[in-house]
Amino acid sequence: MKKILIAVFTMASALMANDPLIDELSALNIIKESQIHILKVQDEGNLYLINGEPTRVPEGQSKKPFNFFITKDKKILIMGDAIHTDTKDKVGFPIDKSAIAGKEAFSYGTGKEILYVFTDPECPYCKEFEKVIPKLKDKYTFKIYLFPLPFHANAIPMSKWILKGKDGTQKGERLIAIANGSIEYKNLVLTPEEDKQLTQIINTLITVAQDAEIRGTPTVLDSDMKKLNWPTL
Repeated sequence: MKKILIAVFTMASALMANDPLIDELSALNIIKESQIHILKVQDEGNLYLINGEPTRVPEGQSKKPFNFFITKDKKILIMGDAIHTDTKDKVGFPIDKSAIAGKEAFSYGTGKEILYVFTDPECPYCKEFEKVIPKLKDKYTFKIYLFPLPFHANAIPMSKWILKGKDGTQKGERLIAIANGSIEYKNLVLTPEEDKQLTQIINTLITVAQDAEIRGTPTVLDSDMKKLNWPTL
């Protein structure tokens, strides 16, 4: 088992499987007995990374895709996550750029290079990144996706205050202000209709992040959808 896990950590490639391979894996007894519909497969060295969904769910529930691994000899199925030992990134499928492009909350900066940023305004790690954005805004244009995490009680009120900015520049300035300790968001007064509209916008942004399998914040992607180590920018 140890050798198998080391292989997935160090030998990952980005080759997508063709339909015959999906058919072959779908024919495995464990897949049929578990009632899993395989959606896509990616070669990860000695393993296949597989994305699937249950063929049946209880009434009223939706099908939620999930990832798992099967060894190339098709003898072992592994549930759970794997991590690249060099980058410490989770092993996963490349993000589909078309799934997030144009769906950002706002843009900030005037640079030629575009970065896609998923951030929680209450996240302490995000705040450290946002404090350096002013130094980078002439080099990059930041496409900002607000992704308030459920365990941050103030993340949604902060997000609503940010979104009430009149344009991308003011919204970016509000995001940065929060990173630097501003509590102005606490003074935001909304009508019920405004609050409903902002809640819908935030829920849409959360769905975009979840569909792109963004698991943590801040997540910074370049134009090729490669995850960046932001302190090196």
